[in-house]
Amino acid sequence: MKTKLILFDLFGTLICPAAKLKPEDFFAFYQKLGIQLKTKEDMKMFTSLFAQLMSECTNFQDLSQKLLEKTIQKTDNDTVNKLADFYQENLVYQLYDDVQEVINLSCSKAILTGSAPFLFSNLGLEKNFEIFTPQETKFKKPDPQAFLYPLNKFGVKPEEAMMIGDEIERDLIPAQKLGMRVILIDRENKIESPPVRKINSLTELKNYLGL
Repeated sequence: MKTKLILFDLFGTLICPAAKLKPEDFFAFYQKLGIQLKTKEDMKMFTSLFAQLMSECTNFQDLSQKLLEKTIQKTDNDTVNKLADFYQENLVYQLYDDVQEVINLSCSKAILTGSAPFLFSNLGLEKNFEIFTPQETKFKKPDPQAFLYPLNKFGVKPEEAMMIGDEIERDLIPAQKLGMRVILIDRENKIESPPVRKINSLTELKNYLGL
């Protein structure tokens, strides 16, 4: 069947970090601010909180304020500004080189992400993709409603749409259960024998669209 709409995950699928800091560098900076993350469980809970806030906040200042409120209840301007400046400098993203391959496809293209637009607003993605965040959908992946919202917006049936993402459980299985075709993008070829079709580059995508 002809593909009328391709839904793309964002991070790990279309964009990647431009800054070279590792997760431990972020945790070291948090410690300087008084956020103590001593165990793996602490880090897991903090990472979950960070992901939640990233989908709800409007800018780096807002993100920093709310994160500090919920972790150390310290929201003086100096500490908030230090964290916001750190994020501004290091939470920087760039497009993968192969994104141009999908921009030129003739079908409709959209992005379904759990992150707020301020994180990637400098990339100009809105010129080639309709972007759906929790602000529009009111739901987050893997909730099926998050996938149904863009389908309804474009007026396409699940079987006429395809979901491309790098997380099987979060991006692909929910879409597949709705009847969408799905493809895993595994750029570093780390996932052996996945339960869905796999590509290593977006340059391969045109072979599976039936356009």
